[in-house]
Amino acid sequence: MARGARARRPDDARLAEAFGEQWRVVAAGVDALPDAAFDAASPLPGWTVGALVAHCARSGGALAVALAAGPAAGVSAADAVDYLGGVGARAEAVADTARSDAAGPGAVELRGRLRDAVAASAGGLQAALGAGSSPGWDQVVSSPGGPIRLGDFVVTRCVEGVVHGLDLGFAPARDALRIVTRALVDLLAARAPGRSVEVRVPPFAAVQVVDGPRHTRGTPPNVVEADPVAFVEVAAGRLEWARALATGRITASGDRADLRPWLPLL
Repeated sequence: MARGARARRPDDARLAEAFGEQWRVVAAGVDALPDAAFDAASPLPGWTVGALVAHCARSGGALAVALAAGPAAGVSAADAVDYLGGVGARAEAVADTARSDAAGPGAVELRGRLRDAVAASAGGLQAALGAGSSPGWDQVVSSPGGPIRLGDFVVTRCVEGVVHGLDLGFAPARDALRIVTRALVDLLAARAPGRSVEVRVPPFAAVQVVDGPRHTRGTPPNVVEADPVAFVEVAAGRLEWARALATGRITASGDRADLRPWLPLL
């Protein structure tokens, strides 16, 4: 992994606000969906919109569950890159849980679950960071992926909120998109360490990746550039690399600028 990527501290001054803003975007968007939409197919194969909303309620509420359980003492903690790197291995279990969660309740109950989960997590985070003697972002909490530092877990919740918000058709909050873009760029640097390709996601992030000749000056010979939403969608497996190139949402120049061997990231 690139040292700079792993050294990044994810809990900037806007992290807590970005988490709350993004999940309120998702909850408000779901509130506006007609009841009939919950039975329709979602963009995720095998998932209804109702199952996706049920998963959002669980995902958006996971922070409240972790904080209520208290610190996980005496254990080593994963960071956001570690956690996100293991998402794929949990995908089938997550899908089964989402379908089970959505099997009984109707649209009204699912909307309420999501609103309550978002409010509980936002309130729990505010309380955890406001306690004078609290370790704040550095406390270790239990998560579905194992023990993780609180600041990093909040980053993963922003990733969930942005990705699934896009799945449901909701434009992400700017600060959440910034945080998620940087987290996924760091994950790409972990998956494809090197200095031969420059990946640019303006205005939020840039990184050098892929093993090969190192670029030191002038115009890099291998460049990938994407708008943040396109980068998130490709990283999450929602947008195919070839289609992103064909539509101009991603540009790639140079012999080594094909990132398909490392995609999707999630």
